[in-house]
Amino acid sequence: MKGYRVAGPWSLALTALILASAAAAGASEEQHGAHVHGEGALNLAWDGDEVEIELIVPGVDIVGFEHQPSTDAQKQAVKAAAERLRDGASLFRFPDAADCALEEAEVESGLLGDHDDHDHGDEHDHGDGHDHGDDHADHGDEHDHGDEHDHGHGAEEGEPHAEFHAHYHFHCEAPEALGHLDVTFFEVFPSAKELHVQMVTPKGQDAEELTAERARLTF
Repeated sequence: MKGYRVAGPWSLALTALILASAAAAGASEEQHGAHVHGEGALNLAWDGDEVEIELIVPGVDIVGFEHQPSTDAQKQAVKAAAERLRDGASLFRFPDAADCALEEAEVESGLLGDHDDHDHGDEHDHGDGHDHGDDHADHGDEHDHGDEHDHGHGAEEGEPHAEFHAHYHFHCEAPEALGHLDVTFFEVFPSAKELHVQMVTPKGQDAEELTAERARLTF
């Protein structure tokens, strides 16, 4: 997860989970290489009547490739996938009695480039790490896109910028009815096979593995 930074008005609990997940993923990549296709991460924090969820998933699971889109069809596929990811209500199904509504959704990925209508100030800070005017002119060996984007492995091995990072903020009118959450993400993106879950709820911290066949989180 080299280069990953927390962005957005997330709770302290979710921020801690994100950082822990990023550190664990970074350690795993150092030991085993790039991430495994089909596997992603889901971080969840439930505090009072607010539920925040973060997804980190390989680009290949979302659009079928992890290189920068070069054709109009690929660019359109990335844009359409980002719109599906923003639709949190189609990815997470809360109990009707909890009356939960999506209040905010953000999606970021290096694959989106200039085709995303979201502000990349946090994830893709072109003023600091990607100054294409000065950095590339003065430090060509440091910013030749082999270090910054491939990290020595190449896009096929899944560099962090080829991942999709999505954040969702839900407000629940009746949080006492939050007994479970059905993750329908696998139905929308069938190439995804597994999500490694870290969550903080009023009952404490927990970790689970979700698959298309076992896609319910019980609180």
